[in-house]
Amino acid sequence: MVHDLDEKSFKQKVFNYDKGEEAPLLINNNTVLEFWVTWCPHCQAMMPRYEKASEKCPEVDCYRIEMEQHPSLAEIFAVDSFPTFIFISPDGKLQKWVGEVSEEELEQMLNEGFDKEN
Repeated sequence: MVHDLDEKSFKQKVFNYDKGEEAPLLINNNTVLEFWVTWCPHCQAMMPRYEKASEKCPEVDCYRIEMEQHPSLAEIFAVDSFPTFIFISPDGKLQKWVGEVSEEELEQMLNEGFDKEN
């Protein structure tokens, strides 16, 4: 299941960036953040795919952040295109994927931690 995040829930579930670089990651599982905007046709196409892929990968925490409502969160990850997916491992390793993919590709990326190059 994909959950929507705002600044408050991001600080409670991922990390509290107000504490700067000293802020510990609050995640215990592989985590994926999707940054999207309401008017983007690629984002709209990815919504049901991301939802279905997340249901097949319950061990991965999946979140969605609407960029125009929460631009400060997009800035943290230097997101300037959409849809953008950020994979975060519990040890803090980050990987970014930009663009539209099939449900199968997204499921594979969730399972493998985005080892695919972009």
